[in-house]
Amino acid sequence: MADVGEIVFNAKYGNWISVKKMAIDSEDKPAEVVYKLSSINDVINRKGFEFAGVKTDVIDAFAADLTKGKRTGYANLAEVFGSLKPSEVDEKLKQAVSEEIILPLARAYFVRRIVESLGYPVIPSCELLQKIYPDLKFPKPKGNFGGKKKQQ
Repeated sequence: MADVGEIVFNAKYGNWISVKKMAIDSEDKPAEVVYKLSSINDVINRKGFEFAGVKTDVIDAFAADLTKGKRTGYANLAEVFGSLKPSEVDEKLKQAVSEEIILPLARAYFVRRIVESLGYPVIPSCELLQKIYPDLKFPKPKGNFGGKKKQQ
């Protein structure tokens, strides 16, 4: 009989609830375990910034503007960061925070978005793992993510 274990993540804050419960056993490949952990990490990273008061959509749009039309490459990464003026970046990031005290969190999110937008993931995300291991069939998230509306 295979060793059976589980990965469990439960969170409740206000109206937000997240429950992730995944069985693991000795038959699971390490990549499958990493994928399961990454699905939890994806939720934690996204919600952590939001709960802290960072308007991630504002920063996402700013990062997208700065990296628009640029391909993956260290030269482009250096070019984008080299063109930034700290005072201008901070002014833009202040629009994405509820209080100036959390500006360092906005900066962290901004740097991550720039690096990821130019093709360099900073954490093992579910999306990245699916690209690396196309032979593994990872479970799809439950729910309707296609934007389809019910016919009434």
